[in-house]
Amino acid sequence: MRMLAERLAPARVETGHDAGWSVDSLEAQAFAYLAVRSLHGLPLSLPTTTGVPRPLTGAVLARP
Repeated sequence: MRMLAERLAPARVETGHDAGWSVDSLEAQAFAYLAVRSLHGLPLSLPTTTGVPRPLTGAVLARP
């Protein structure tokens, strides 16, 4: 955290807990968010965040 704070200054660096997030379920929430985006055909990767050439969905969900 210290190294991030030094390298990202003057941005504020804080933990998820400090931000008021439910950190015990954060990973599960993130995967659920990505799954819903996939179900709706929305991109998971964007040029401005990951450098992909165009917005990409990145997942195919198997349905019974």
